[in-house]
Amino acid sequence: MLGLIADGSQEVNFMASSPEEAGNSVTFADNQNNRDIWINYSSIVSGEVPARKIVAMVQGEIPAGVQLKVKASEATGNGNGKLGHPVGTVRLSNEPNDVIVDIGSCYTGKGINNGHYLTYQLDFNPASEKYAQLIREKMSFNVIYTLTDRN
Repeated sequence: MLGLIADGSQEVNFMASSPEEAGNSVTFADNQNNRDIWINYSSIVSGEVPARKIVAMVQGEIPAGVQLKVKASEATGNGNGKLGHPVGTVRLSNEPNDVIVDIGSCYTGKGINNGHYLTYQLDFNPASEKYAQLIREKMSFNVIYTLTDRN
């Protein structure tokens, strides 16, 4: 079982800031409301399934020219067992990407301050030629997390 827990809304918002000097690119503010989202999970594995993992993917369209990234912390709180390990900063896309791996039989504890703390980051994609397509309007998409057998 897997759940996202937040102290308040589970919605993450980013706002683009105009550059301070002409010729510089837009930056994406690290808003305080992008904090306090935790991922909790419980897992029982058999001898045939040595470990599980949590993957994340985007449902919907990420705006052209930007990258959405997520980073999970090491597990903290009241959990026990073979808790998983984060893989570091992961660039999210419409394909599943590993976020936490090597999960055995365990539980993270329930609620905030238990499990893995998630940090989201939105950046301009420097390899993209789509900067001109950035538009000033609200866009939304979902990040879907799945606890799965390790493949």
